[in-house]
Amino acid sequence: MGRKDYIADVADVSSKNLPSIVSVAKGGEDGEVHIRYAPPDRDPFNITIMSTDVSSYPSENGYYISTDDSVDLPAGVDGALELIQQSSMGTRIQELLSAISGNLGRHFSMGTKDNPVGLDSDTDIEMCEGEDSENEEEDEYPSYTSDEESSNGETKQDLSPEAAGRLNRRIRADLRAIKRNGLRVGVLDGAKADSVSSLISISTKVDKLGLSEEAIQAWDLEPQQYIILLVRYRGRYQSFEDIISEAAAHLNIDYRIGVGKKYKPTLAEALAAFTDSKKYDPNFSNAQDSGKQSQAGFSSLFISSSMNEFVNQSLITLVKIRNSIGVGWAGAKSWYNENQSRMGGPDAAPSESVYNQDALDNQKSLPDMLSRDHFTDHGDEQVSFPLVAAQFTLRYLVRCTEYCLVCHDRIEGDFEALKPYVCDKPLCLYQYMSLGFGPSVEHEILTQPYVVDLLTSFCYAGAMNQRLREYPTGMALLVPPVTIKTSRDGNNGRYYTPNPRDSTSSTVHPKTLTPAMEVKFDAGRQEIIFDGRKYDKSPVKKGDWVVVSTTDRTPTHHRVEDTMQYPCVTLSKEATAFQNPDINTNVHTPATTPPPQNTIPAYVVSYSENFDDMDPVSKAEIIVDLLKTLPSLKEMRTYLLGQSRSAEPSLRSWNDRISPAALGILRWIVASNRSCIVQVDKCPDQDDTDATMAKVRLDQRIAHIGSSYVQFRFAQGSPDKEQRFLNALKAQQANLNTAYPTIFAWHGSALQNWHSIIRSGLDYKDTLNGRAYGHGVYHARDQTVSSGYSAHGSGTWQGSSLKIASAMSLNEIVNCPTQFASHTPYYVVQHIDWIQCRYLLVQVSAGDNDYARDTTASVNENRQDDISQDPKYRATSTLNKTIGIPSCAITTSKRFRDDKDKVLQAKTKLAKLPNILKRKHSQSSGDAPLMDVSDSDEMDDIAFFLSDSETGGSSQSKSLQTPLTDFVPGSLDHSTLPMLDEPSYATPMATKALQRNLKEVLAIQKKTPLHELGWYLDERLVNNMYQWIVELHSFDPSLPLAKDMKASGVTSIVLEIRFGKDYPHSPPFVRVIRPRFLPFSIGGGGHVTAGGAMCMELLTNSGWSAVSSIESVLLQVRMAMMNLEPKPARLEGKGKTNRQYDYQVGEAIEAYKRACLQHGWQIPSDFGQFSSTPPAYGTSRGS
Repeated sequence: MGRKDYIADVADVSSKNLPSIVSVAKGGEDGEVHIRYAPPDRDPFNITIMSTDVSSYPSENGYYISTDDSVDLPAGVDGALELIQQSSMGTRIQELLSAISGNLGRHFSMGTKDNPVGLDSDTDIEMCEGEDSENEEEDEYPSYTSDEESSNGETKQDLSPEAAGRLNRRIRADLRAIKRNGLRVGVLDGAKADSVSSLISISTKVDKLGLSEEAIQAWDLEPQQYIILLVRYRGRYQSFEDIISEAAAHLNIDYRIGVGKKYKPTLAEALAAFTDSKKYDPNFSNAQDSGKQSQAGFSSLFISSSMNEFVNQSLITLVKIRNSIGVGWAGAKSWYNENQSRMGGPDAAPSESVYNQDALDNQKSLPDMLSRDHFTDHGDEQVSFPLVAAQFTLRYLVRCTEYCLVCHDRIEGDFEALKPYVCDKPLCLYQYMSLGFGPSVEHEILTQPYVVDLLTSFCYAGAMNQRLREYPTGMALLVPPVTIKTSRDGNNGRYYTPNPRDSTSSTVHPKTLTPAMEVKFDAGRQEIIFDGRKYDKSPVKKGDWVVVSTTDRTPTHHRVEDTMQYPCVTLSKEATAFQNPDINTNVHTPATTPPPQNTIPAYVVSYSENFDDMDPVSKAEIIVDLLKTLPSLKEMRTYLLGQSRSAEPSLRSWNDRISPAALGILRWIVASNRSCIVQVDKCPDQDDTDATMAKVRLDQRIAHIGSSYVQFRFAQGSPDKEQRFLNALKAQQANLNTAYPTIFAWHGSALQNWHSIIRSGLDYKDTLNGRAYGHGVYHARDQTVSSGYSAHGSGTWQGSSLKIASAMSLNEIVNCPTQFASHTPYYVVQHIDWIQCRYLLVQVSAGDNDYARDTTASVNENRQDDISQDPKYRATSTLNKTIGIPSCAITTSKRFRDDKDKVLQAKTKLAKLPNILKRKHSQSSGDAPLMDVSDSDEMDDIAFFLSDSETGGSSQSKSLQTPLTDFVPGSLDHSTLPMLDEPSYATPMATKALQRNLKEVLAIQKKTPLHELGWYLDERLVNNMYQWIVELHSFDPSLPLAKDMKASGVTSIVLEIRFGKDYPHSPPFVRVIRPRFLPFSIGGGGHVTAGGAMCMELLTNSGWSAVSSIESVLLQVRMAMMNLEPKPARLEGKGKTNRQYDYQVGEAIEAYKRACLQHGWQIPSDFGQFSSTPPAYGTSRGS
């Protein structure tokens, strides 16, 4: 199979007659096919199909499917093709074109029941684990109807107008329930009765989850970001009753959890989140139009992989269990586990422990929003399944540290980690390491590259010096055999895997020898030539990794790129950390390609040995060799940043540069580190901008430390170590000084020991430096003493930016020195559970001349919130000064500390709550942004919720309407307004557009009840088209703004809207004339600046669209004023006895400019013309 089969299949399908496909033609590029699709009653359009790997057709080949950008296609076509592309891996071209023909045909005919979405009608069923597509046993819970029909027996085509109206009302009711429960809703696609698919987003701000600052930092979040749940219906919208009554495998509902800057991503970003098979070519990464990059964004969380798997596979099952036996989420999971482990079947009664799980779960403290359970608290309303899904997802997210990342069972223990891990089941640990459920190495490289650098450097030094205690066994890594030099066994060019039972060092002897294959090697062309007389066919295949060794050069590692020209085999560029930072540089050019006669004799071996079968010495050697093949951390981060522009970042796709074995080692290094390490210092080559983007917490550095050290903080040690440390404090609580329950001291150790220290903690199993003062872990109060023990060892990873020369730690120790093995002149602590690393200080190589950091703050700064050290046991630095330790260093022991400092006392009280759930009750105005424009719902979402055409007077719509109003149209005093003559900059284009807009607005105002519309434009006040006076009125009486207006006798908010010469291509300028609002800095809100201008991205060049209508602008301005977050709008000088003063146009213009500069928005080019017009009168008026 391969290219020949692909060409033959293309020729075959070209002659076939597929519905609506009028032509199939081979393109100019290898693997390219052009088809012409002609839908009924529509103009035909072109579709281009590009194969990703023709040589591996069809099993390892996928497809890119695109359409002609110059043609306006009907809505949904790209989405339908995207779904086909997602499931195209391994399909033949005939199957692909059949899927395109069938799915697009269904799309244009509004869908059919006979042809479900996908390449195969059984695909979705077969891919569901544990499901049996041939019988009803796949659904274990009662009350199911037949899998072949829905609960109402109607398909999309069968929906009568009455049924469609009922479904539309239900969709709106379900989504409105989400908003009433404090969450944000975005309709990205569909959500109508006649929609063939729907995609919605449900989100909430990070700062509403009640997470502690430590958890937000450890999870790489920002308080103003949004946690987003995407829910996709691959078919008609399903109500809660539909979901309960149908088999889970046939519901076709998918979920993705991520984070974004706004409350909903774009449709393209949302669809990309559901594309699981993404490939990326770095050569095309820079071809993306930077202007088209989304400002909202949707990216994965550090736990997205595990949560996506759990929610997609288990949510509906757990919902059905809850509905069946009346338990909570914890009870449903417990009963699910019971059914998995017994033969009793679904009708077996749940045990008492199932209900006890809910009682235990309810004892946990949660923020108010997350403690709600719509499943049981919906009252007379129908259950909204999207709300149930969102509450379940967010509840699990904030409690993720309590559960196993793989089996999702609760992990018992008093100590709560900052990051989740796995339980002690061997299978869970294997899946955590091997199947990607652990931390994403790509995410860590993007967000904490220097921490990954630190961990990789420690592992390299440990392996180089044979000091690793654990290895990545059980991951099925295929690695090259160990190379035996001539000096060791006299067999030049021979490779073998040592006997795993023989664990001696370099004198081990092989049990069996694996002969290398003799080849000719052309280094210039990156080719090897086999002897065709020895091998009938190529001994290697495309995708294999091999090691090429010659007598005069170091062995090099390559990927096999092509074997079609056998016996000549093409290899990839050599994999090594010493590469040009430009990852897109070509291997060679024709002008520099050496002639063919430059081939030399060489030996080749493939990555064919199982890492698990090697002895410890060989494992360490292989780890060193594989880490040498990795690109530098800087290269990997550059690659991932470029890749993130078009796909989910993945090092796996860089398959010609990073071998699966090397990537597996790197993943193991990151995943096996259970400590939460954060960078608190600037690193080599890191400028201020990069440090700010990386959220380096310089305020968490130890004070009075010399400038030669780079500091990292253990935000939390490994959970089991922290648990043992907590237990030790509890056991010694009666002996502790409550003012100083712990002390701090330094520990120095050779570089090769730190890989194991970070993972298993300090111990004294090995004697490396003598034990003159007894057995235990040695510590010193003086950093200078410990630094002398940290300078031994060798092994610097070539791909490191840090180039670490030595490392030492500052440790927290239980303050019972009299119980130490020795406490003078050094602390010798024999109880290893009494020790916990809190800071790691590393020295970089002296050769980095460009490494100059401003460490003045670290050296001289004294902070008020530094913890108080025991005066008898103060730790000092190499500067002979007592170090200043931030309070964040005592996260575990602070509950035992009776500190007089008020800040620490407050934190001690909060320590009684779970570690990651410390609810923040307030935020200082100094830390809050001027405005948060992402709180404004987009126009399509506002229109969706305000549309009552299908509600039929339902109770859900009543809360969105105000039946009466005290506003009287036409009562505004004309003489108090700043009326302008037609400006000199008026243009025919803008005037014509404004005339059309004015006509549209007046028509809407005429046919809509006043109290429902909420705004009023008096056409008598339109003296010229470039200035409109609009009044906002009839606000919800429960709003603080409406109450203030009532108290002040104000019935409307008077706005001035000015238009520039470039309208509609530039936004209008919208400002409040009267009344004055309370400024944001002293408790106001409503997106009104201190000068009266509206602070909304919509009204800047960054957010404006020429197709936006004035109606939508007025609606969004009104919604912004009604928004209660981050603070509600309030009036200044409330009360009828207070005088109301107008805003001046000058102060509004300056406030608008300040807001744009603060948020990075682009000011319209014609904005300067507004300041040249006559200012507002500034008339004061009594209320």
